[in-house]
Amino acid sequence: MAFTKRLTLFLPVFWTVASGSENVQLPLATSAPSSASDPIPNNFQSFSIELAFWADYAGNHSCPNTFSNRLFVNLREFNGGVPQILRIGGNTQDHTTYIPDQKEGIINNWDYTYNLDQPRNSTIGPVFWESYNVITGTQYIPGLNFYKNDSDYLRNLQGEAQESLKYIPAERLHLLEIGNENDYGARSGFRPVNWTQEDYVEEWISRSRNIQTASKSLRFFAPSFCCFNITTDYSFFSPWTVWNSTFGYNRDGWIEEVSQHGYISSTNNNPTLQGTLMNHTNLINSAKPHVELNIFHRQNGRKYTVGETNSISGQGSHGVSDVFGSALWLVDYCLYLAAQSVTRIHLHQGTSYRYAAWLPIVVNGTGPLVKPPYYGHIFVAKFLGSSNTTQINNVDLGSDYYSAYAAYEAGNLSRVAILNLLTWDPPNSTDTSSSIDATIDRPKTTFNLGVSQGYRSATVELMTAPGATFDTNITVAGISYDYDLAEGRGVRVGKDIVATLQPGKDGSFSVDVEASQAVVVTFHR
Repeated sequence: MAFTKRLTLFLPVFWTVASGSENVQLPLATSAPSSASDPIPNNFQSFSIELAFWADYAGNHSCPNTFSNRLFVNLREFNGGVPQILRIGGNTQDHTTYIPDQKEGIINNWDYTYNLDQPRNSTIGPVFWESYNVITGTQYIPGLNFYKNDSDYLRNLQGEAQESLKYIPAERLHLLEIGNENDYGARSGFRPVNWTQEDYVEEWISRSRNIQTASKSLRFFAPSFCCFNITTDYSFFSPWTVWNSTFGYNRDGWIEEVSQHGYISSTNNNPTLQGTLMNHTNLINSAKPHVELNIFHRQNGRKYTVGETNSISGQGSHGVSDVFGSALWLVDYCLYLAAQSVTRIHLHQGTSYRYAAWLPIVVNGTGPLVKPPYYGHIFVAKFLGSSNTTQINNVDLGSDYYSAYAAYEAGNLSRVAILNLLTWDPPNSTDTSSSIDATIDRPKTTFNLGVSQGYRSATVELMTAPGATFDTNITVAGISYDYDLAEGRGVRVGKDIVATLQPGKDGSFSVDVEASQAVVVTFHR
């Protein structure tokens, strides 16, 4: 694990307007173009939390996790107070057994020869459901065990569903999810090698019917597949063909939202910041299946959600998923999918996962801790705003390293997000024997915002860190959410982070964005 040197003081970032060495034209329509998204739901920015670690994130009645609660509340301060939807699931939901007389909420059974990041299996008792009631406001998608297929599977499944209905208030129970990434059930050894996609459909329908209420009120989040195959071989199933009319997957009409998973890359692919995350072209290529599936499901009258996602599968990569560059990636990724009219996106979390947005508890003497991706969430929440009319348009700059998005409220241009994805770190930042020279000029690019006359001014808010590979000293609009400052509450620490722009004679604006930074420009009439 190699990180750059941590700074002990917050460094003011001094930056100027319209003096960059490279100029990029950024054309902006003042009215929402036809390519803009549908209005973005205020809960678009939601989360997925690994079931085995849900108690870490939420706590229980006797010891609620006020830190996690504060971080959710921070985001709702930008979206008009609309609660996030938390999907509690992941790989461990299919390795969990419900024991009605277990006194502890959850017991995780670890085998480090199996996995260093997740327990081999878990058992949960009724106290586990306390965690659903100590975080304020949020709604839930509880994950139920599909893989369990022994003589006790039905009692287990019914117990999980009944406890969810008993302890989660109806207004906070969004949907239920049966199984996680069961498209590789045969390959992973949980079903026979000749287990087919049709077998999966019939099993899923049987399980959903066996937990359905007498009034048939339950609705589901499915199929939560991991992969994008277009064939129906025995290795992986297809998120397209599972909906073939011959399978009758939704014959009961109980699937309320389509859930599909997907990560930008894998730890097996040796990901890098510049080549994998901080690369707009790679992001577009990686997100293409989501775009195509979203179109497919919308054409068939279904809501499409990205039910579990993050930067690098396998819980993330050190030095890539847990540094400031990953916050820039998160902004680019969320806003790109928002621009495609995806219903909602759930960024996956786990206690010690590299890509997690925060560490909710103390682990090996470290934590609690706000991690770099959380600042990306703050930026996204700030940019999407609280209006229920916000539309997002991807402004195509034809670049690997620059991206931009325009936000329209009630059809009118309101703000633009600009990302400079070129990786940069100050000299000596990896040499712990030398001090960092913060006076070295950071490369910057001037973006010329081609808007017509009619805006009297604009304000610019900056998301920044000392460099792309830093995991501390991060701010959005001069605000830090560092746990050590105020346990996750925003604290102003930076200077000269918010600028006011005046239009030129032609009514347009120009703004500099330095390498490994992002800005929100808000226009004022």
